Amino acid sequence: MAPQPEDITLFYWALSPWASKVVHYLSLRQIPHAQCDQPVTLPRPDMKALGLNYRRVPVVTIGRDIYCDTLLILEKLEELFPPSGGIGATLGAQSGTNFALEKLLEKWTDVCVFKPAAAAIPTTVPLLQDQDFIKDRTELWSRDWNPAEQDRLRPAGLSDLRANFSFLEQVLSDGRQWITGAKQGPALADIHAAWIFTWMLSLPDGLPEQYFSASQFPKTRKWLDRYIQAVEAAKNDNAPRVKKLESEKAITRILASDFLALELAVLKDPRSFVKGQEVEIYPNDTGSDHKDKGKLIGLDTKEIVLEKRAPSGEGVRMHFPRWNYSIVADAIDQDDALGDDPLGLRPTVSRMKSSREFGHLDF
Repeated sequence: MAPQPEDITLFYWALSPWASKVVHYLSLRQIPHAQCDQPVTLPRPDMKALGLNYRRVPVVTIGRDIYCDTLLILEKLEELFPPSGGIGATLGAQSGTNFALEKLLEKWTDVCVFKPAAAAIPTTVPLLQDQDFIKDRTELWSRDWNPAEQDRLRPAGLSDLRANFSFLEQVLSDGRQWITGAKQGPALADIHAAWIFTWMLSLPDGLPEQYFSASQFPKTRKWLDRYIQAVEAAKNDNAPRVKKLESEKAITRILASDFLALELAVLKDPRSFVKGQEVEIYPNDTGSDHKDKGKLIGLDTKEIVLEKRAPSGEGVRMHFPRWNYSIVADAIDQDDALGDDPLGLRPTVSRMKSSREFGHLDF
């Protein structure tokens, strides 16, 4: 059965910068969906009720398929929901230079922009006065989030963001309205390039005028203004199609639904994984202590799919991007897949001090 928009549930907290990416996308395409608010910090009981140890949000479910990481979430929304019945055109480039630019901007904001943006968050933001938030983000990022440390990091973060602003000014210097030269409105490349800057602009003194003014960066600021206006108009238009769900109702609905994603084969892989093998998966950057274990049922160059049971007994499928995630085989399964090791030289998981030592083999 093909997935329908009413099968989508977005788990998020409203001020999350990463969640804003998904909200912007759903709004710009006018995709109906349900939203379920999540706590800003752990614990997140809804994720546990779905059988998920992954600690970051947003998470999107489509039926009983659970999608983690905005990289994969946006790819799947593009793939599974073509334009129809009021849903607008897909936003991604199909090929060529624009496709390359779109993907590079996605990685650019993820790797080069987000870290200095996090360092540049002003300590006047109420969450940075909240001890629970500070403790939670310190565990997530493996660095101090106390106000004194944040104040120390902010100047360098703003400096890096200013350099990134300068890059965008060059991209837009030929007078284009949107990143890929589109005429009708923001494309996926614009979402990838804009989301962290629009989020910083939403914070009081997030991007101080003395360093990020329209007189210094006229093209970039006008582009961001156009983007914000387009997103806000789309949000207002899509509001009647967005349903708010309480946790219990959302979880009950999901676990009573069908699997809607097409089954993915386990392709031949240099790591010698096989279908049905027990594996563990975790992100390589933040939140890597929160690992998910399950039966491998899908693997290709873009996606990893695990199957396991929720605490209430229903089967669920968890989908992760291949990029920037580590897969660790169960030690026994790994030995079986690779054959005999009579000298005991192979670095199985059981011989490692930490599964993180295995992560470099993913590249």
